[in-house]
Amino acid sequence: MRWQEMKEGKEKYAAYLCSREWSVLKEAVKDRSNGLCERCSVNAMDHVHHLTYKRKYEERLEDLQACCKQCHEFIHAKSEFDPARDRPIVLPWCKKRIKSFYLAGKITGTAWRDSIVSGWSHENHSDANYQAFIDYDECKTWAIVPAACEVLGASLNYTGPWWRDCASGGHSLAEESAGPHSYSSPHEELDEESLKSRRDEVAVAVGSAIHSADLLFAWIDSDDCFGTLLEIGYARAIGKAVVVAMSESFAATKAAQEMWLIRQGNYSVVDNSAADAWRQFWGLVAFEKGVSKDGPEAR
Repeated sequence: MRWQEMKEGKEKYAAYLCSREWSVLKEAVKDRSNGLCERCSVNAMDHVHHLTYKRKYEERLEDLQACCKQCHEFIHAKSEFDPARDRPIVLPWCKKRIKSFYLAGKITGTAWRDSIVSGWSHENHSDANYQAFIDYDECKTWAIVPAACEVLGASLNYTGPWWRDCASGGHSLAEESAGPHSYSSPHEELDEESLKSRRDEVAVAVGSAIHSADLLFAWIDSDDCFGTLLEIGYARAIGKAVVVAMSESFAATKAAQEMWLIRQGNYSVVDNSAADAWRQFWGLVAFEKGVSKDGPEAR
């Protein structure tokens, strides 16, 4: 007996899932997803999940979602582990996969990063401070902070920059820094050799952090962002996704207009604050992906 002729119930649905019609739909979903789970964008597709049963037996492709086993089990409450939170976010216009980010921009006398990565200027390296200090002492690079920020339902890792230890004991606060990336503090005097050593140390850490990031987000609100311009160029040269965000007040100046080259070929946004620019960028991603009309809320 063909499945179409069977009475409605579990047996008919089971027969339908073994039918040629369902097999054709399943292959079409697989082709659309390139064999990857459309929910987490990481694991291979194992299942086809119904987003709606309104057109049961006559499903359209938009009614179905390619899923890995882990995502399918989470959806049906068979597991508490949600792979989607660990997924990268795929930028729709370039297909780059974003799982980690670096926040470029002025670092002296400012704590704007706190509005994106909570506690940035009060935590050195990561929440696991003790281990982070050991790692830094050994290799002079910053620890990556997992799940530092959430956008579009996914957790992104933060690669830097961070404050270093100062002679005064503990890390300095952003507002008190006497040098970029806290290579010196107002409580210490460094000779030329020590200052060069500190700066070399920062340069290594910055390079490593940008290498570890998938996306560099740069906040520019003045024309004295010399290190930021270098970070943008370096990230672009090694193939990272780059967002150049400017404050509305600065974007209207002649100096900002002269910075046209760093905006060329990168993603550019203008807003009142770094946090607003960050949300605006991910809102554009959400819009392009059809995730949300209002855009995501970063926290």
